[in-house]
Amino acid sequence: MSSAAAEDTVWIGFMDIVPVIGTVKEAVELVLALYEGNKAVIKEKEKATENFVKESLKKQLKAKHVKKLTLPDKPAAAADEVSGLRNVREVRKEMIIEYMGKGSKRGTKPLTPAQQKERQKRVEAINKDMLEKIHILDKNFNQELKEQLERSQRGEHVFNNGILTFHFSVLTEFIQSYHIDNLRGYSQQTMDTLGRHTLTQNTAEDIQTNMVVHFGEDEFYVNANAVVYGEYCRALRGALLDVLRHINADDVTEEERQRVNFVVDNMNNLEIYVDQLAKVKWIASNANRQARFEQVRQEVANMYKTDRGLDWCIRVLREVAPLFEHGH
Repeated sequence: MSSAAAEDTVWIGFMDIVPVIGTVKEAVELVLALYEGNKAVIKEKEKATENFVKESLKKQLKAKHVKKLTLPDKPAAAADEVSGLRNVREVRKEMIIEYMGKGSKRGTKPLTPAQQKERQKRVEAINKDMLEKIHILDKNFNQELKEQLERSQRGEHVFNNGILTFHFSVLTEFIQSYHIDNLRGYSQQTMDTLGRHTLTQNTAEDIQTNMVVHFGEDEFYVNANAVVYGEYCRALRGALLDVLRHINADDVTEEERQRVNFVVDNMNNLEIYVDQLAKVKWIASNANRQARFEQVRQEVANMYKTDRGLDWCIRVLREVAPLFEHGH
């Protein structure tokens, strides 16, 4: 780039939506690094800026035309992790206003203290709700939620995707624990059928790909569902395996039967497998989506309670028990 061309451009980065403009790239990056608190990058950019000043002074003293000093375009490893530095761009002066309009859209508007306080209240309310649901199973459970600032590229599922594979994984664990697949008469096809979810194809597709939302960087989101659903899955897995480990269905105790039903009933009544924030965003006052949500919820609830509940365990045992009589 010629010196004349260099004088016609500036470097621009953003602190959220606030622009940082300068003629020296490293100086702009230093400001962003200070704002974002990346100590490794701060140290690097301070050195780079110091070197630039030294070179500029040499140029003035020698009165010699030299090319504009540039450090390698690739940021340091520490800088790669800082979004503000990754987005520093060289822009022609006449394009500054237009670029600022585009660039600022990628950032988020800083929250006022009142907004921050309100969001914290929402986090606390969600955390309280989460703990109340989990304490039904485990009174000693304690975990603090935080607002999710990072956004998932795949989006957030209204219904937890794990619904589609949970029972298959439970059955697989049971089969492997007792080496049932080594027994004479074992049928993989039968077990695959018993392990498969009982949802319709349309419902499975909706859960997996259609009932998904993407939260913007400026939108509030807390992933409480991952914690709640995870704890309930752990409890249900244990309850189902406690029933299955008897091999003989007649040996299953009443307490073990009630435990399965207790966990399942709470999962269904409290919509444990639903991400409530994603649900609200996906439905968005749309009557058709509200109706579809209810259809899927009913189908999922029926699967957990009837098709893949306590009776499912008994069906599995009726298939497995005779295999032990045949032996290897």
